[in-house]
Amino acid sequence: MPDFSQQSYWDTRFAADQTPFDWLLPASALCTLARDMLDDPPALEKAQILHIGCGTSDSSVLRSLVRDPEQVHNVDYSEAGVEAGEGREREVMKSEGREVGEGDGGVWEEGGEKKHDSASFQEIIKTPSSRTMRWSCMDLLSLQSTLGLLHHQLASKKLYDLVLDKSTSDSISCGQDIPLPLPYPLSINGWTRRLQNSGTSTTGSVHPLHLLAVHLAALTTPRTARWIVVSYSEDRFPFLPPFPQSTGAGMLDDGVIKAGFPHPFQLWKLERKERVEVGKAEEEETLSERRKRLSQPGYVHRPRVGHWVYVLRRTEAVVVD
Repeated sequence: MPDFSQQSYWDTRFAADQTPFDWLLPASALCTLARDMLDDPPALEKAQILHIGCGTSDSSVLRSLVRDPEQVHNVDYSEAGVEAGEGREREVMKSEGREVGEGDGGVWEEGGEKKHDSASFQEIIKTPSSRTMRWSCMDLLSLQSTLGLLHHQLASKKLYDLVLDKSTSDSISCGQDIPLPLPYPLSINGWTRRLQNSGTSTTGSVHPLHLLAVHLAALTTPRTARWIVVSYSEDRFPFLPPFPQSTGAGMLDDGVIKAGFPHPFQLWKLERKERVEVGKAEEEETLSERRKRLSQPGYVHRPRVGHWVYVLRRTEAVVVD
């Protein structure tokens, strides 16, 4: 089975095939979920949106959510995937007769600087109809990349209001625990600084979704931001209750917390969790479909296919470096 947590897997996959591909649900489902779950069209139109793990999904549909396409930032840690997505958006715009301008995107290096730095994060003046969304290749489990993006957003006074995640957390959860320096530089209300001043330092390891949650918390607006996740798992996040009973299952070790890693449960609360059914159930079959299914040896039942939608809301806790 492929290791979906490895950058090499996605680079190889996207380099070989850049045709649009969506996990679990079509990309348009993210638009529907954002509108249904937030239920505040004016706020959504003004939102700063971070779409994580965009891959080769048809992300161009996200333009319809906002007033200015640059409010949408598509990121993936496969450069091939980002290039495919950005290229597809430009093709869509040209097919609609729009002049295509340069956006505030770019491909990030590990240190948080862009490989394509001609724009240098400066505001480029163009008409909204010609704007592209923002596109970046970056690893959201990297502290340096996260800090680079955080400082840019703070300078622009635009933390993200909404994170869209379609099976990206599923992929990240396949990875091994990640070793970290402790106390961790990102903390709640500067708590880490006090530990650092005491001269105490050590190392620890955390489940990759713990680290993703802390990094996304730093990038999003306290109290109001949402993280909307589409997952195949009914029990995706180990930082939500009921908490795992072992570190092997994703429990965050008490020693790691005391050494200076913020528990993501202090940063994100589960606001909604719903099962979304897709595909046709047996009772929705046509007669010919039913006959065909029953004629196949050993195949007499078509199970319902469903995924899970999580809506997590940022707490009031402020994350600083």
